[in-house]
Amino acid sequence: MAKINLITIRSFLNIDEPSVKAEIDAFLKEIDPMGALDFQNDGNGLPIYFVLSGGSESFFQKDYETGKGPYFLLPTGARNSFAASLEILSFLRRRGEKAVLLYDVEKEKIGKKILAYAKAYEAYQALKGMRLGLIGGPSDWLIDSKSDPKKIQKKFGIEMIDIPMEKMMDRVDAHRIGDLKAYEALQKKTKRQDDLRVSFYLYEAISSLCEEYRLNGFSLRCFDLLSAYQNTSCLAFGLLNDRGILASCEGDIPSLLSMAIIHALTGQASFMANPEFLDVQKKQGLYAHCTCPFSMLESYRLMTHFESGLGFGIRGKFKEQEITMAKLDASLDQLLIKKGRIVVNPERDDICRSQILVLFEEDIQDLLDSPFGNHMLFFYGDHRGELEAFSYFL
Repeated sequence: MAKINLITIRSFLNIDEPSVKAEIDAFLKEIDPMGALDFQNDGNGLPIYFVLSGGSESFFQKDYETGKGPYFLLPTGARNSFAASLEILSFLRRRGEKAVLLYDVEKEKIGKKILAYAKAYEAYQALKGMRLGLIGGPSDWLIDSKSDPKKIQKKFGIEMIDIPMEKMMDRVDAHRIGDLKAYEALQKKTKRQDDLRVSFYLYEAISSLCEEYRLNGFSLRCFDLLSAYQNTSCLAFGLLNDRGILASCEGDIPSLLSMAIIHALTGQASFMANPEFLDVQKKQGLYAHCTCPFSMLESYRLMTHFESGLGFGIRGKFKEQEITMAKLDASLDQLLIKKGRIVVNPERDDICRSQILVLFEEDIQDLLDSPFGNHMLFFYGDHRGELEAFSYFL
């Protein structure tokens, strides 16, 4: 159940009176018939101002002067509570505050909105205290995929840790393999055993750095590994994302933060990919990358990395089903959100190894007019409601 901190405000009502209590209970049951919401007043969960009557405005104003947002207003629709909520909403908007009126003539829709915001609030709170690493810095070509660590800390409560590439390379050179179970499983998938061994040296080096620095995730300047080791971190990223350690390619911090939001909201790993083409008329886009979480795949083959022909790239077969695409912009102020369906897993040889052709539900002209960098994140299911709710907290 999603926790709701219900902050009751009213002018003259005694909410312990049987008739008033019955009215409140009936209203909460109407908006949440399935019992998905846990309404309490204990300081935990999404804070909602429960407006029970007219005349509540001055009580809210006192709270506003001593507290802070977020501001969610829930009127019952009786005893002038709706009018009072509109006055409070106007008061907040005039002061530049973001506020949400939780109102709909179809009461069940109110409950669904509250559930989406509650999940988003829980995810937003879960980000606080996270530690994310940047190993080696961003790749040179990511000229618009960098974010200010101080703003990340202020907005999300996430600490960014810079880690020199040399620290990782020292660990790679120790030639340790930690995850023997995964290593033995992948030995059966390739004849290139020497390359596989080096891939697992890389995997262990990243794993041990995450342990030492207490990282929840990281982004790595991964192309530097091609010249140093004639190998890639693509396998390591696939394995780490499955373990819940967020791993983004090329030092792309906005993509790493997008992964963190997606994982906090849904518990899912996500596929980070480049757009290869967009057909605005057909609402289609082809996306590809050489790494992906193994847990998202129905099957896979181990190939070489596309750009270099070295090491390993994963050619995965994704489920042909509904997906959500999302990306946080580098300024950390907007989320791009689209719903679509994977319709084909192409196997072209002139682009990165894992490939999905996505048919989008809505117009995609904005992906050309206002791109959010060169990477997007994909994950299964329709999660637009939770992501749109999360956007409130940006």
